[in-house]
Amino acid sequence: MVRMDEIMKTYAGNIRRARQNKKVTQAVMADKIGISEKYWSDIETGRKPCSLDTLVAIANALEIEPYELLLPENKVVNYDTRRAKIVMKQLKDSFSEMVDTLGQFLEDKN
Repeated sequence: MVRMDEIMKTYAGNIRRARQNKKVTQAVMADKIGISEKYWSDIETGRKPCSLDTLVAIANALEIEPYELLLPENKVVNYDTRRAKIVMKQLKDSFSEMVDTLGQFLEDKN
């Protein structure tokens, strides 16, 4: 079973690498999605978790799919095969559905 701290460590590292690959600062990215630079740093270093909404906003700001932030480092995904494309589409659809469900749940609470 996967633990939450493992998931946080995975997406924190992926966020950091994606941001560094784009050659932008934490301040620029934080401003782009409307959070403080301190909170961005806490997410990127794995000190604090973020909501799914924030994770999606980060992925959009980094111009990647949200599920890519959850893939373990060194996980090779072969997009050239039919099966890999199907699995990635299912993961993307499931993640989108989960975000929609969470959004609806939060709206119902207000």
